[in-house]
Amino acid sequence: MRNINDLISNITEGTRAAHAFIIEGRSARGRSSFITSLAAGLECSAPDIDMRPCGSCPACRQVAAGTSMDIVRMSKSAGQGKSGRETYRVDDAAAFIERLSMGAYGRYLIGIIDDADSLSETIQNKLLKTLEEPAVNTLIFLGAANRDNLLSTVRSRCSDIRLADYARDEDSDDDTAQEEKKAAAERASALHKLADTIRSSNTAFFEFRAGADKILKTKEDALDFLEILEENLRDRMIRGGERSPADYARDIELLNICRMDIRREMNHSRAVRRLFLEMDNR
Repeated sequence: MRNINDLISNITEGTRAAHAFIIEGRSARGRSSFITSLAAGLECSAPDIDMRPCGSCPACRQVAAGTSMDIVRMSKSAGQGKSGRETYRVDDAAAFIERLSMGAYGRYLIGIIDDADSLSETIQNKLLKTLEEPAVNTLIFLGAANRDNLLSTVRSRCSDIRLADYARDEDSDDDTAQEEKKAAAERASALHKLADTIRSSNTAFFEFRAGADKILKTKEDALDFLEILEENLRDRMIRGGERSPADYARDIELLNICRMDIRREMNHSRAVRRLFLEMDNR
């Protein structure tokens, strides 16, 4: 396992050429904790780099308290519609980009986008110039559960950091492992329930779409869903379900087409919605 101090050293000493990074990890809490520690280490004034972040210098305390003028997070706005769910909007991106253009007060200006793989294509495109040519001493961290859900033009401008490659504090290992295990179980249960609904005659398209949009956040989620659905269909075909083997075989063929389209970079949400309509209307 690598050590976060090595990463801090590589960035501060200029041996890592990139100034924009994708922090990839399944756990949102793990990503947030790692990015905060990394930001503190970069701002830390401890003379010994192996001691960064020291946790006691003014810069470390400001980062921990969320009061550092050099740590800028893209904020989310209340979404439109009845749910009011917070989401990134174009105005949020514009404010973020404008602040990053102003430069740092201290050692570095660090821009952070949590859940960057939920950004719309419009916002990702607006970020391209900033990712490629940020102001002096400006670093940008994009937190993502799955980097493949970001545009290729964004990925090409960033260096990759996988949380799984870096050592974690031993005291937090058990809690993190339990959190990840719980999240994995909840995800599997949700995917199985969604697979059960796609062949139900009682499920309307708008109901399936709402469930899919909530559960299938990434390309990986969609491919795992298709795997579960295929197992479901094959099991019903073998056991002799309510439909003919030929009907099940045709549905599996449609599913495989959907899978290939997603792997060829079709938007996974669009591909899965089309699959529902094709299977329902065939």
